[in-house]
Amino acid sequence: MPFPLDLYVLVADLDQEQAVRALLEHRTASLGIRECRFEARKHPQHDGGCFRHAPVLLRTMQAQTEHALVVLDREGSGAEDKTAAEIEADLEGRLDDSGWNGRAHVVVIDPETEIWLWSDSPHVAAVLGWTAGEADLRQWLFRQSFLSAGAFKPVRPKEALLAVLRETRVKPSASIFGEAARKVSLDRCQDRSFLRFREILQAWLPAHGT
Repeated sequence: MPFPLDLYVLVADLDQEQAVRALLEHRTASLGIRECRFEARKHPQHDGGCFRHAPVLLRTMQAQTEHALVVLDREGSGAEDKTAAEIEADLEGRLDDSGWNGRAHVVVIDPETEIWLWSDSPHVAAVLGWTAGEADLRQWLFRQSFLSAGAFKPVRPKEALLAVLRETRVKPSASIFGEAARKVSLDRCQDRSFLRFREILQAWLPAHGT
């Protein structure tokens, strides 16, 4: 019998939940996947809770969903001594041991979710309320030492985001991540964790005819 859900996504916070929901509801064509039945829920103990307790929490979902995906930040996971890939391997091993047997994967964002937001898309400036445009925003980030010469993403993505929002007087909100996920070109995001996220989904939810 088919599973009630194609995909269950356990995330660390509301920012990630808004981004994942927007991607799976509105950007399936851009992701190169088919539409699916999914749920996305945040762990009450955030990144550390995902890393420590996802196998126990998700055990009850094994008969409800074909695949499970855990998304968390490296920063705040409690395993910052490991690389993102090492955290993914550690948690995937524990998920397999708990009964998922290859049906669950992990994406660790390094250092944190805000790194997905930053790209050279003009939509980023608009979402953040920066009316002078993307080029002017990048110049401001450079002057404030958030952006290195020739770099595409700030070294401290969360601090950079909060500084921009203070400058534009836009209230920090998870809705920013949802709006960006709906509008920004996904081809512009070359972050390792996002590419892994997309590749996992393409393997599990291939577009019709592929």
